[in-house]
Amino acid sequence: MSTDALRSLRTTVDAAAASDRAAFARAARNAVAQAILAAALAPDTTAGQPEHEPPEAEVRELLGRELGDALTALYRGGDDWTSRAIDLLEPLNEVAHAE
Repeated sequence: MSTDALRSLRTTVDAAAASDRAAFARAARNAVAQAILAAALAPDTTAGQPEHEPPEAEVRELLGRELGDALTALYRGGDDWTSRAIDLLEPLNEVAHAE
C-alpha cells in the first residue's frame, strides 16, 4: 500500500488563510520535513496528485511571490519533488523565525 508523502503538507497549505505568516511558515516547514522523512523511510511512499489546486493567492500573501510559488509547486508534487522540498526548508525556517 502506497502512502502520499505530501498529504500533511497539502492539509497545511489548504489552511493558509487561517494562519499568520510565522505560524504558517513554521507549519509548512514542519510538513515539508515530514514529507522528506516519509519518502526517505518508506520505499512505497509517493507524491500523489492533489485533489484540487492549492490556494495560491493566500500562500503568496503570507510568504511572498517566490517562496509562495515554490511551496505551491511542491503541493502539486511532480518529478524530483524531494529535492525541491529540501530547498524549501531553509527559506521557510527563516520566515518562521523572522517575526
